[in-house]
Amino acid sequence: MNVALEGMVSKAKSKFAERIYQINTRMEAVLVHAHIKVNERNNPFHPQQVCEAFNSASQIVQCDIKKRLVLYKLFDKFVISEYDVVLDTANAVLADAGVLPDLKGTPKLASIRRRSKESTTEDQKAEPQESAAKQAANEFFTQLQTLLASVRNVPTVTDMVTGPIGSAAENAREMSNAELFDMLSRLQQVQPQGEDVISGNVSLPKVNVRGVVSNLLRQRETKQGPERVGQTDSDVINLVSMLFDFILDDDNLPVPVKALLGRLQIPYLKLAIQDYSFFSRGGHPARKLLNELARAGIGLNEDADHLKKDMVFKKIQSTAQRILTEYEKEAVLFDELLHDFSQFMQTEVRRSQMIEQRTKAAEEGKAKAQLAEKTALETVRQRLDGKTVPEVVVRLLTDGWMGVLKLVFLKYGPESNNWLGAVKTIDHLLLSVAPTEDDAARKKLFNIVPILLKNLRQGLNSVSFNPFVMGEMLTELEQLQMQVLRGETPEHLDNRKDPAKDLVAAVTEDMERMGASPVIPDRNKVSRLDITRTPSAIPDSELAALPDDDPYLQQAKKVNVGAWMEFRGDNGAKTRSKLAAHIKSADKMIFVNRTGVKIDEKTTLGLAHALKKGEVLILEDSQLFDRALQNVIGNLRKVKEANL
Repeated sequence: MNVALEGMVSKAKSKFAERIYQINTRMEAVLVHAHIKVNERNNPFHPQQVCEAFNSASQIVQCDIKKRLVLYKLFDKFVISEYDVVLDTANAVLADAGVLPDLKGTPKLASIRRRSKESTTEDQKAEPQESAAKQAANEFFTQLQTLLASVRNVPTVTDMVTGPIGSAAENAREMSNAELFDMLSRLQQVQPQGEDVISGNVSLPKVNVRGVVSNLLRQRETKQGPERVGQTDSDVINLVSMLFDFILDDDNLPVPVKALLGRLQIPYLKLAIQDYSFFSRGGHPARKLLNELARAGIGLNEDADHLKKDMVFKKIQSTAQRILTEYEKEAVLFDELLHDFSQFMQTEVRRSQMIEQRTKAAEEGKAKAQLAEKTALETVRQRLDGKTVPEVVVRLLTDGWMGVLKLVFLKYGPESNNWLGAVKTIDHLLLSVAPTEDDAARKKLFNIVPILLKNLRQGLNSVSFNPFVMGEMLTELEQLQMQVLRGETPEHLDNRKDPAKDLVAAVTEDMERMGASPVIPDRNKVSRLDITRTPSAIPDSELAALPDDDPYLQQAKKVNVGAWMEFRGDNGAKTRSKLAAHIKSADKMIFVNRTGVKIDEKTTLGLAHALKKGEVLILEDSQLFDRALQNVIGNLRKVKEANL
């Protein structure tokens, strides 16, 4: 029975690898404070746990081994084979609750319910589906053949789709499928091993299968007579050749990865002449493996020194090499390699996402701190603008209360009573040093001052302000307040320079430069707030504004979290990175490398300008094979329509 259970679990783990990874990751996020590693041993949603529970529960049934095997097969057919609905539902519920909603491929509850309803009807006719799938594959391939036939004699089409492969003689013998397969197997054995890619001496030669096969047939013509490849096999060769030409021309993949994938043309051609469903079935293991290899490679840089150490590139290389050396006729190899590669990438993605989450959290914290800084500056500027205040009040606000405002903003938010109280304290402070001849106003001020001093002391203590400096400033403030209460004119209202004007000017200048990274000053140093920017960051104030309908601005606005991009330097260097987070409150886009480490940040406007200058290229990370097939079909249809 263990063998049957292990088979079910293994199949489910391979079939639902991405869904299992998502539920494991989300469960870990829920239990983050418990520091629990979620895996197949403790995740109740994992197929391993479900199968073990079924095995335990079914022990109550007394029957012989044959009947028990039937029971297990039924469980596999009606539960495990359809278990993606359970995993998708669990992932969707957690995502809707806010648990890692940005994970790529996260399903929606509505689509799951609709799919579940549809699958109920489909299950009733499961048996005929296999033959129907085969028939559909044949029909799709027939459509491709018809399309090829319609452009076969068009001069503008590459010679890849014209003329026979082999002898054009009327008496030429048509090669059998098995003979062509054996010939391709011999070609497969002489493919490069891949070390040149690691060493950096990479090249992208396109394999002219038609020409190579024709040459081989000519070489043996003296012994075996004229031969040619049958039309059906020729069509397969043409299709696979065009698919791999697209892959080699695709700028979305780094050159070393394209070089490795391009060398798989012969084994994939061997597979295609045996199994036409390779063209039509999106879930075909060989097709999925090619897509997974490309997806894993999109984040790799082309630097040879980095590639030598990069575990993902080494895994892509070893997987490609296993296909070249091990694939003969058994397509099960692609299932095995797909499972192995998916397991490897789950570990890699989990590791990089942990670093990515830390990076995102740190950047969100920085953005919130910057927003707090900006809000505190604006609050002080608004209240000082147009007022004349004593120097001690200026120092109290810049050196002390600015820090209180930032702390309250970060801790409680700008809508809280704590924030309103901290702002009200500034109003009371300014009121307490503003002379008035109104006795009622002075009486009100007399009641406010003790509470004000208490609030100032509590607030400054909350940010660990220097108690000695605080004592000196509050003592000086009390003296000024007493002058006001006695109806006297404080010294700051004479003809000397007004320090508040300098502060307002400095704060206004700082506000204009808040697109840059703030540097919080030493609170014990009396100076205007210094806000600087890092050399690599260009604030939006220095970038030309773009109209709302600018195509590059629109493109920048539509970039989703998880999108891959290629940053191009002045020296020709190319760096690939992923948009890990878009912090809306600060309009800050955080870009990380494949391992989750931050490498750059931009605003939406900054990204738009970079796209416009060609400094950034947005990469297409959708399924490689699907894009290649759509491109081939689209090009053939264009040629057909142009020559009607």
